[in-house]
Amino acid sequence: MLEELAGAPGERLIGDAYWTDVDERFWRTGEPGFWKLERLQVFQEPTNDSWVAFSRGDWPGALALMESSREVLAQEYAKQRANGFDTWRIRVVEQPLTDYMRWSLRVLLMRDELGDHIRVIDAGRVRPYEVGGVLPELITLGDDVMYRLLYDENGLQEGGVRYTGRDLVVRCREFVQGLYGKGESIGEYLAREGILSAQEQH
Repeated sequence: MLEELAGAPGERLIGDAYWTDVDERFWRTGEPGFWKLERLQVFQEPTNDSWVAFSRGDWPGALALMESSREVLAQEYAKQRANGFDTWRIRVVEQPLTDYMRWSLRVLLMRDELGDHIRVIDAGRVRPYEVGGVLPELITLGDDVMYRLLYDENGLQEGGVRYTGRDLVVRCREFVQGLYGKGESIGEYLAREGILSAQEQH
């Protein structure tokens, strides 16, 4: 994967330039949908009220704010389906789970319940692909565009590198789909690992 991107021409988009570009293209995604590879284990999400509560140590507040966003997310997924596409994510997890991951997995479970398609894969199963470094965070929109997401040293997203070469986009999407096919549904993973109960006692 890293080798695929190393020599590929891409445009670095930072801040508003990135968010505007994604917003303009997202609703034109079409088939085969939106695919995302999530690899890093710690992020900062200061625009998410639930994350802010979690970061302050207020787990009950984080859960309440998370639940309060359910209707808005349900409307978003309904709009996506009306526009002819679905979203798919494969989330890499490392043990022991970071506190961020315990929060994030709960968010992802809610998203999965509302219409996203989310699976989890253990980091050990992707390490054969990480000889040259950790897999990048990627999103693909249909067959036409892909972004390699960029983060600062604290896990705050800065923007992304946009790629529009169709062959590259398709190859990378198929790689993400391959990982997804090896993954486990997020609901089954959380139940098997007992993570939900662990979170509730956080």
